[in-house]
Amino acid sequence: MYSKILVGLDGSAPSAHALQHAAELAKSLNSEKVTILHINKDLPLQEPILNLDLDELMKEEDQEVLAPAIRFLSESGITYETHVIHGDPAANITKYAKEHNYEVIVIGNTGKGVIKEALLGSVSHQVAHSAHCPVIIVK
Repeated sequence: MYSKILVGLDGSAPSAHALQHAAELAKSLNSEKVTILHINKDLPLQEPILNLDLDELMKEEDQEVLAPAIRFLSESGITYETHVIHGDPAANITKYAKEHNYEVIVIGNTGKGVIKEALLGSVSHQVAHSAHCPVIIVK
């Protein structure tokens, strides 16, 4: 049913729960693989910040987010891969899922609250409305 599962991971508790749910789903359905997709938002900086290596800081953040997920999936015995992309999270998750023929997207609900979501939208909400495949939103 779902041989390829894509998980959006941002380091939050809801995204960790999404990863756990995706792992359980993968085990129960004997899925081919789980792919972790971490999106680094582009920083709107006009001028370079002195004495900061932004690329290095972003790589460190990527590793902080991915390391526990990699450890979890390795210990679970699930076939996985990881990818890091820069840009808009919702647009990149849906684009990646479609381009690589994923059958389901599992993503955490960030829990921003009703007012913030109404004003700003949430990544999970945007993904759910624009994805080509089913989306499972995990709290």
